[in-house]
Amino acid sequence: MKRILPLLLLVASCPAPGTTYACGGEPVPLAALTGPPATRLGPDGQAALRGSEVRAPDDLEAWHIVEETGDRVALISRLDGALQSHRYLLIERFGPNNGWHMRRSGGCSLRRVFPGLADADLAFGSSSGTRLNLLVTERGCASGQPATGRVELVELEETEQEVRVAVAIRPKYGSATCQGNPPTPFTVELSRTLGDRSVVNAGVHPARRL
Repeated sequence: MKRILPLLLLVASCPAPGTTYACGGEPVPLAALTGPPATRLGPDGQAALRGSEVRAPDDLEAWHIVEETGDRVALISRLDGALQSHRYLLIERFGPNNGWHMRRSGGCSLRRVFPGLADADLAFGSSSGTRLNLLVTERGCASGQPATGRVELVELEETEQEVRVAVAIRPKYGSATCQGNPPTPFTVELSRTLGDRSVVNAGVHPARRL
């Protein structure tokens, strides 16, 4: 049995057409993950790797080209970490001499972008009957307050083996401090008991079992 909320269409457990992802807020087309390797960078990319504060990866063949223009070069590589799935390198032209400089380098989780909604971390809480209890932690600034009343279930898919969920947060408008936020309990009503099915976070790529 499959249930899909109207906000997002899901076909055969694959990302729907038009689904977008981001690494730390930077857009990453899924096609880039299997696209040309960084060893095939053109003149702009090769110049960027020699830029200020830029340390070119030793394993350049493991990186893929996300973007290469005269002003911006972005690369991505897969990680097998439990918390971060990818490494991301962004080099841009800026400064008085318009030279190549490091803009960003580090790990991230590749997260689906839901327009108008903000990222959240997802953890399994418990299950009782047809109720699936999740713990949702807002990643944005919220003055250390839970996201009660602002959690959105944007996708739910039930199969015989899995329950796939994606959640996001309606942003809290106005000024807020950024000291970290507590998890917010959030309940999803299933069509039947969870049983021995896995609960999977479909809001990241690759989808991650909770």
